[in-house]
Amino acid sequence: MPSQRHDAAKDLAADSPQTIARLVHMKAAVEIRPDAPFRPEKNEVNDRPSRDLFPDIVFSQGFPSNPTGIFVVEVQHEKDEGKRRQIPRYAAALWLFHRCTTIVAVFSPDQAAAEYYSEPIATELPGYTCPPVAIGPKDIPVVNDVDTAVADPALAALSVMAHGAAPGVLDTFMDGLTRLEPDDSSKYYEYAYRLASQQVKTNLEAAMSSSAWPVYSPFAKEHFSRGREEGHEEGREEGREEGVIEERASAILDILHARGKAVDDGIRARITGCTDGEKLRTWLFAAATADKAEDIFDA
Repeated sequence: MPSQRHDAAKDLAADSPQTIARLVHMKAAVEIRPDAPFRPEKNEVNDRPSRDLFPDIVFSQGFPSNPTGIFVVEVQHEKDEGKRRQIPRYAAALWLFHRCTTIVAVFSPDQAAAEYYSEPIATELPGYTCPPVAIGPKDIPVVNDVDTAVADPALAALSVMAHGAAPGVLDTFMDGLTRLEPDDSSKYYEYAYRLASQQVKTNLEAAMSSSAWPVYSPFAKEHFSRGREEGHEEGREEGREEGVIEERASAILDILHARGKAVDDGIRARITGCTDGEKLRTWLFAAATADKAEDIFDA
């Protein structure tokens, strides 16, 4: 069963093919245009009489009726000879069908696996050796300037995966996220969090908890849940303190603002005027997913 890191890498590659293409272009002299639009294609590959094959992601470039290139992204975390032997089949089957340049990129968060898949793959077809382009952590540049992080947040997320312990990388990533649209901030934080090592995840959690804007990672949900339980205990011991009520109301407004949800004077007054701590907690959690600000009142 695919792991969380596998799914994160696959989702990021599907969402940001230009970033993966740039990494491929940096590493290998292959005919690929990272600046050209990518169009998702079905990932069902067949090289009869073999069984159907399904690489992780397939993109085409150019007109649908006459593509100029096919770009395959395969995510691998471990050395697997069976998977390695499938790579030439992907390339050959797609080339036979489309009759254009076909490139298979193997993306691996594990450097040893990346080096394993970077070796040319000989086949039984005379003269045909498949040269996959394997991208590992060493092939991902360190992103430690905010302009780059904003221009290519997918690359910044990958930099966190590969170099999260390097000075400035996490700070740059988090700073860059504050300059993106809220939905993009949440999305790329999730990619980085899911791809990162446990130590880097811990550092991301610490950075998020001290940041001025919320991002809804698994940690954030756990954090808010933990805060809710602590709030129950605090309520039993200390009662409803005015400062706690104001803090919860402020958090609701911050979450709605960070997610780009319009808050008019009436909604703001209803939130800040509420003195029911339990109701405020309910609205706080609802604010994380509500389509419109006023929807929190229906929770």
